[in-house]
Amino acid sequence: MRLKTLHIFLIKKYIPPFLATLFIGMFIFLMIFTFTYIDEIAGKGVETSTLIQMFGYIFLTFLPDAMPLAVLLSSIMTFGNLGETYELASMKSAGQSLLSIMRPVLVLIIALSCFCFFYSNYTLPYIHLKAAHLLYNVRASKPAFNLKEGVYYNGIDGYTIKVGNKDKDGITIHNIYIYDHTEGLGNTVQMYAKDGEISMTKDMRYLTFKLKDGTHYNQPLTEPKQQVTRPNMIMHFKQQNIRIDLSSLKMENYKEDFFKGDASMLNIGQLHSYRDSSEKYRKDSYHQTYQQFINQYFFQKSLVQNKKNEKDTASFLLSKYLVAQTAQKKKLIYESAANMIKSAASYMESKSNEEEEQKAATAKYAIEWHKKFTVSFACLILFFVGAPLGAIVRKGGFGMPVVISVLIFIIYHVVTITLVKMVSEGKLQTVIGMWASQCFFLPIGLWLSFKAANDSPILEGSSYTRFFKKLFTPKENNANTAINQ
Repeated sequence: MRLKTLHIFLIKKYIPPFLATLFIGMFIFLMIFTFTYIDEIAGKGVETSTLIQMFGYIFLTFLPDAMPLAVLLSSIMTFGNLGETYELASMKSAGQSLLSIMRPVLVLIIALSCFCFFYSNYTLPYIHLKAAHLLYNVRASKPAFNLKEGVYYNGIDGYTIKVGNKDKDGITIHNIYIYDHTEGLGNTVQMYAKDGEISMTKDMRYLTFKLKDGTHYNQPLTEPKQQVTRPNMIMHFKQQNIRIDLSSLKMENYKEDFFKGDASMLNIGQLHSYRDSSEKYRKDSYHQTYQQFINQYFFQKSLVQNKKNEKDTASFLLSKYLVAQTAQKKKLIYESAANMIKSAASYMESKSNEEEEQKAATAKYAIEWHKKFTVSFACLILFFVGAPLGAIVRKGGFGMPVVISVLIFIIYHVVTITLVKMVSEGKLQTVIGMWASQCFFLPIGLWLSFKAANDSPILEGSSYTRFFKKLFTPKENNANTAINQ
């Protein structure tokens, strides 16, 4: 019963800092994303509900990225706080080892790792699809209609508009200039008015101008060259109504099927299938390229196929054939060979670019496949780094634990990103690149767990000072010191 109570106590100690740090980590990643795309999102006039939905989906995509950081930071904070308040020492004095104290939290971390895997494999692809769909639509939208005083506005397709002044009511305007070039032949229609009113329809589809005391210039053209020969038609008016379609400013709604082939939107089974299809396509492409060269870019064979009055066309010496030809025929043969070389080089360059794209796509599917597993294992490994480190540091709260955990996570993150980039560029095998960071931190975690279980003072400078003194002190002095003792 006492052990069960201890388990509940440790889990209750762990969950609040874990949730707090998980939210903070996801929020930090969201802020980085926002600063990256702010210029492409701001000022588009997109509905608030759409923006909230987009940022909500994007926020959820960062859960697997923030999970290892949350596990590391909350582990250091929890066990550091237990050590600082001497609760950890009390548990050890009651006969509990550090590993047995860590066991209930370890079970929780295993559950969280399993949740992270299933979330990444089943839920995250759908969230990525929704987030990418909304983000692409927002980025593809044109800026919202914003007519400023004294500034030419050309955000509406086919129109350039300038307003000299606006009254405080936001409707009455003065000194209006409207240039209509929807025909694609220049400013064939121009309107000027001293005063007027501006408004939008209820559905925000049309912009209406009620112009007063103005002039309408129109130059009817069917071709640009008629600008010199065709006269302007001038019309003065007391009032004229203009209606401009604003549908080009609305957010486009591209179909989600356009994004479904991306690696981040596939589960393990789909990634495996896509990767196999990509490999098959590459093999077929190799065979096709080989056949293309055999049939079209092998000059001697092409020459044989074009020969006439020759019974034996299976094989012959090109040098002997050229000797028998006239100078004009040789020139044509050389030009034909040169053109064939240029064509073959161009073909090979295009196939090389296609091969690089296919390799990058295959690597991307492989990276995403391994990432489903590596993030979950990273949670386990960083727990074995954070929990014993917190027990050794014996500091809780958001002070020293934050500094240590952020430093460790930055090292882990930089190493992971670097290796993933090398894998995507084909400089490193996928398995090595995706699992190297976990293999690097695993022995560190085991070593820290061993040291913390034996209460080794790895952060005390005096222990290292004594070690180096023994290392560099002559053996005779060491023997005399031992005899004196």
